[in-house]
Amino acid sequence: MKTEMSCIKLIADFKKRNKNKIAEQKAEESLYKRNIRYIRYGLDYLDSELPIYNIPPLVRSAPDFIVFNRFNKPLFFEIKGYMSYVKIKLEDIKNYEKWNNHMEILFFLYNVKDDKYIEVTFNKIMEIINFIKPKIKAYPESPDNKYYEIPISEIPNEIII
Repeated sequence: MKTEMSCIKLIADFKKRNKNKIAEQKAEESLYKRNIRYIRYGLDYLDSELPIYNIPPLVRSAPDFIVFNRFNKPLFFEIKGYMSYVKIKLEDIKNYEKWNNHMEILFFLYNVKDDKYIEVTFNKIMEIINFIKPKIKAYPESPDNKYYEIPISEIPNEIII
């Protein structure tokens, strides 16, 4: 069981890693330019001083937005920034599976270095994970916080919306 002090350290390290919300800004710009309607959905807790770690993981991992395609079909829209690899936490994968059972998840993967993005479904991400078996690593501040390190070269740019 994590102590409150260890949870506070995890949050501080998370905030340090995620201090720049550029990926969300780029996602919103992209949606706006393409006239795609959307609403914010998930928790935006990067700037919060509240004890977010007390919220159940399923709720914490709610996708960032809901978008509507040209047929008014809603999709969850999850934003991830990356540098060389796309990192998706193992715990989040379990929760995304649950969310995806209610409504399809589309990922917006933003390359911070190259100012480019791709969009890909959760189902395609799972196919890639199952096929290539990417490395599993852990964040330095928490050995239990494991993630898949997916090479971006393995992820196709799917046109969904």
